[in-house]
Amino acid sequence: MTAPAQQPASRIDVIDALRGSALAGILLLHAIAHWSLPRYPTDTPAGFAALDRLTMGAGTFLFEGKAFAIFALMFGVSFSLILETWSRRGVSFGGRFAWRLALLAMLGYLHGIIYSGEVLMTLAVLGLPLLLVHRLGNRALAVLAVLSLLQVPSLWEVARHLADSGYRPVPPPPRVDYGALFEAYAHGSFADVCAVNAVRGQVDRLWWAIESGRYLQMFGLFVCGLLAGRQRLFEGNVVGHAWARRCAWAGLGAFALLFLVRRELGRLGLQGEALRHTRELLFSYRNLAQVAVWVGGFQLLYRSEAARRVLRLLAPYGRMSLTSYVAQALVGVPLFYGYGLALYRHFGPFQSLLAGMVILLAQGVFAHVWLRRCYYGPLEWLWRSGTFLDFSTPLLRRTSRRE
Repeated sequence: MTAPAQQPASRIDVIDALRGSALAGILLLHAIAHWSLPRYPTDTPAGFAALDRLTMGAGTFLFEGKAFAIFALMFGVSFSLILETWSRRGVSFGGRFAWRLALLAMLGYLHGIIYSGEVLMTLAVLGLPLLLVHRLGNRALAVLAVLSLLQVPSLWEVARHLADSGYRPVPPPPRVDYGALFEAYAHGSFADVCAVNAVRGQVDRLWWAIESGRYLQMFGLFVCGLLAGRQRLFEGNVVGHAWARRCAWAGLGAFALLFLVRRELGRLGLQGEALRHTRELLFSYRNLAQVAVWVGGFQLLYRSEAARRVLRLLAPYGRMSLTSYVAQALVGVPLFYGYGLALYRHFGPFQSLLAGMVILLAQGVFAHVWLRRCYYGPLEWLWRSGTFLDFSTPLLRRTSRRE
């Protein structure tokens, strides 16, 4: 069954703006990291070296693991809204959404040939289980979300280390070796980059998601987003406001506690794999605490008229998140990789951050201008039309004859 061609329904601005803030964080972090090419000039002046250290530390603290987490949370919210809209229109859900994810995976693969650090394929693969769990009740979904976010396999491994100092886990398989990828990015041609990313880059990215436990965290955030959408927590109601306040305060408390725990790790005498597992798990938990502060604080600020006027500027950027996310790599990779301008040789983290801000400003302006004339971003319209195999949905807004 195809959806009738019609104008899109009204949107919830705070969701688009929050997604836009996450997309901005992703862009700035990628710029600092040279789009997965972490090589920097060695002759940086002392003044810039200090700025570089500050930029790298701030970028890691503010965005690493947090921006993508919010992107995943918003994926779950969007799933909930799509489910409600399609059910209301009588659209067959399961097969249609699976096809929608397949299209996203195909786009992700093509995007990954240019930039191996892309996340669209991971979102598509981890989105499939939502088709199985979305019929569960709220309590069952909450339990599933908590178990996923706790990363039970990693938690069990850490508990074994803490309970038994003599525990020696089975040696892990070889960790992802990015050396060959970095060499291609730094010195290879465009064809070399595409060749190494076509298989090796894709496999390494998916393996990293498993190795780091990111797959469980992302799925847990999908489920949290599904619950938040089902409970209408982003629609400016009293329940949503109370939830945002609790979310922000709980995140602050958890962050403070995890900071103290991480600082005391040295007293436990952990070494080797035990220390690595524990640090990675605590870092993952800390990221979740910061995400709670980001999401809850953003919603609370959005209730203020003055703050909302500023934050709402991110909404068009968030509405065009698919187009903007793909375009980030199409611009950033040629700027920093060897086959393009090779700015990795000349820009440290601080200068790279400034370049990212320029790209962000240009993308934000483009999103505002585009959406004045169109209902959807280019890739958003293609994705929607491809989902229904119906390209009659209007892209351009109708204008009056006076215009």
